[in-house]
Amino acid sequence: MNALARSVVEVVALTGAQGTVLALLAFALTRAGRLRPGWQAAVWLVVLLKFVLPWGPAMPWSLADLIAALRDHHAASEPVVVGRGVLAPPPPPVSAVWSVVAALWAAGALYVLGRSLIAQHRVMAAARRAPRAPEHARHVLAALTRTPPELVIGADDVGPHVVGVIRPIIVIPSALLADRLLLRAALLHELAHIRRRDALARIAQLVAGAVFFCWPVVRIVNRRLDLAREAACDAWALEAGNLPRPSYARLLVRMTQLRTAAAPSLAAPHSLDARVAAVLGPPAHARLGAAHWIGLAAWAVLALGGARTAAARGQHVACKYTPQLAEALRAAHPEADRDGDGVLSRDEACEFQAELRRWAGTPENAEQVSRLDVIDESLLTQPLCCNCSVGAEHSAPWISEKRSDACQSEGVSHE
Repeated sequence: MNALARSVVEVVALTGAQGTVLALLAFALTRAGRLRPGWQAAVWLVVLLKFVLPWGPAMPWSLADLIAALRDHHAASEPVVVGRGVLAPPPPPVSAVWSVVAALWAAGALYVLGRSLIAQHRVMAAARRAPRAPEHARHVLAALTRTPPELVIGADDVGPHVVGVIRPIIVIPSALLADRLLLRAALLHELAHIRRRDALARIAQLVAGAVFFCWPVVRIVNRRLDLAREAACDAWALEAGNLPRPSYARLLVRMTQLRTAAAPSLAAPHSLDARVAAVLGPPAHARLGAAHWIGLAAWAVLALGGARTAAARGQHVACKYTPQLAEALRAAHPEADRDGDGVLSRDEACEFQAELRRWAGTPENAEQVSRLDVIDESLLTQPLCCNCSVGAEHSAPWISEKRSDACQSEGVSHE
């Protein structure tokens, strides 16, 4: 149990470290040039996904692959003595501190996640209980989209927002019903959230915020994503609806005076000055071109790709065959000494390892593999024959004919 707790804590810590590095890169990327709001939102969304996806498909040039390459290069700088783990004493038991740390982290994550889910449930329940919007408001919505979602009237002190993933509901305050222009602007903004599937991104935000509840970088990433997402919806509403920019800016000022619900909302009060300046400034393009999608694909590979194996990267491990390991193997398996001279050569050990691996690879021996002793388990996993082609003492000529294939099957360098 302590070992499992340690593994969980290490995975969370490694994921948080990789996500933090990506957050720094994303901050530099979004600051380097004037990026479209939708592109900025996508960049921050990919960073957020890294915090909730510790593993990904092996990809060259990904962050995880680069880190693994550096780690393997450092490990390969010193030769690995094969069999050291066989002859060494068993490792000390894992400290119970890891279980305590894992329990505290799990309790905090579950508390934060539960509180967020309760808030979301209350917002959803309020939207389902809310009365339907009047006929003229639904006509305005129907004119903006072919498949209008449900439109309801929420509390007067709650800003416009969208709830639901599969069947979204747009909630607007009754104060917008009297002004048709402001109503149209608010509906276009909320339709942008639905079109962008921002409710799904909100789920990822809740999970990341719960898992890394004590890590401020995740809160910063969530805030950046919220701001970029609102700016992207502003740009889409202005472009799709051909709205007067001063009227839309007036809507932002008016809506930020209301309480923001626990959902993507036009009434988000964060950085109002920046949003108004963007609305009144030069038009920002809402749509992404082919170059943007190619850049996002490259960014996703860098961020979400997993690490390849050392063999796939062309990196090899140097190892040595020791006399101590030879004696341990001869004592455990006298039959490996093919010429019976009382000394287990490296070639004989390589041949015996190859035979053991062929035996373990057959389905009828699968059950017996689980009962192998420590030495045989090491023979199945460790690169014993990586240097058998250099300086090997050959006890029997017939063994040397097979040692080249045995070395190549290891996929490691020779020393």
